[in-house]
Amino acid sequence: SDCHRGEGNNEDNFLKNETIYNGALKYYLKNNFTYVELGDGDELWEVKDISNIISGHKSTYKLLENFKKKGKLIMLVGNHDVEKLKKDNYYGDTLKDLDIHESIVLNYDGNEIFLIHGHQVDLLNSTFSRLSRFLVRYVWSKLERIGINDPTSAAKNYKLSNSIEKKLVKWSNENKKIIIAGHTHRPIMPEKLEHKYFNDGSCVHPNGITALEIEYGSIRLVRWIMNTNDEGIVTVTRENLTEAVAISKYFN
Repeated sequence: SDCHRGEGNNEDNFLKNETIYNGALKYYLKNNFTYVELGDGDELWEVKDISNIISGHKSTYKLLENFKKKGKLIMLVGNHDVEKLKKDNYYGDTLKDLDIHESIVLNYDGNEIFLIHGHQVDLLNSTFSRLSRFLVRYVWSKLERIGINDPTSAAKNYKLSNSIEKKLVKWSNENKKIIIAGHTHRPIMPEKLEHKYFNDGSCVHPNGITALEIEYGSIRLVRWIMNTNDEGIVTVTRENLTEAVAISKYFN
């Protein structure tokens, strides 16, 4: 989640990790994974026209189209790209007629895994999202150039992130469901089964991108980074941040 794809210019937070991201997509495509994007894939608070984002990242959208052709692309919206829900066939000829969701539910042996972006429990980025969008587009994006962070951003506000995470942990425990979200950009995997809340992190970390993998009934947190092999060749590599844990353990 949280790619925040921009126009491919200096203000595009995704640009620095695009090669890593595309390398990860090629791996998942080759190994027959389904790609689920948990919102904020496109930075529509700072960029008004989706066609500018598509033209700035043609190779990325080509890979996404390949997932779609195989029926293995699921796209959710976040607070920064909720506009996608307001228009049919939002991407036009690119990702033509792609269904876009606010949330989805996966069923695993009769148990439910709830997937959302996570902004739904963040007041500033749900109820007051129009105000936040205005501030990001016209105020904070300019102030960030001189080092002043946006306090309304869960990714840049520690207290706000903690508040959101506590709400999601509480919801998952009370409803006895696994919940997988993004939004805070903080990767979380409860390896000790202490709760049922997971977070896949983001694709705009300074040192790579993170993701959650579900495979053969288990879930793990991974990171993709740039690396250099013994011959000095730069490669995109995957590393496990956690051990794989059987999903069934979270429902016992």
